[in-house]
Amino acid sequence: MPLSNPTNTDRPTPTITPDSASLHLGSSIIINAPSTRVWEVLTDTSTWPSWNSFVPRVTIRSQPNTDTAPLSPILQKGTRVTFHVRMDPTSTKPQAATDAGLVVTEYEAPNTETGALGRIVWASDFEAVGTMPGSLLTAERVHEIKDVEVEGGRGTEVGWMVCVVRWMYGAKLKVNFDLWVKDLKAFVEGGNGGGGGGGDE
Repeated sequence: MPLSNPTNTDRPTPTITPDSASLHLGSSIIINAPSTRVWEVLTDTSTWPSWNSFVPRVTIRSQPNTDTAPLSPILQKGTRVTFHVRMDPTSTKPQAATDAGLVVTEYEAPNTETGALGRIVWASDFEAVGTMPGSLLTAERVHEIKDVEVEGGRGTEVGWMVCVVRWMYGAKLKVNFDLWVKDLKAFVEGGNGGGGGGGDE
């Protein structure tokens, strides 16, 4: 069953409450695919150039319990990454990437047998070179994935929310985060053959 509030604007992230955030955004979308497939695509950053027009490139800086190169592109709890963000992903003009250092603080895959929710949380990584100090920017982003009934069978609901303290791109981030889940939907439902930037809610 879809979330009671599809915008997720009444839900906190793990350490930031809506009333303490200077920016609190959220959304949800239904994808006609199993939750395990959606999770596989979302957590495998090697697929992102094929669908994620907002964050088409990711650098894995470290993985827990390994220092062997090359590092796995699969996210897990403790993965430290740099998102190379395109703040205007629908533009065809060249643009410099905005780098965001993040760390995965929670990671729980969905379970289709038990119905358990899938959940991944990214938070600002203040150990990353070039990351804004916490006095200027603190952010947490949550993706939740669960199996739902859809017309003709089962599907997956992908919900997200982000709480940000001290930020300046509110309206643009809302558009870009909505584009992220639409891109994910288009890629998964298209049999992994399409690029980013499409899909209907």
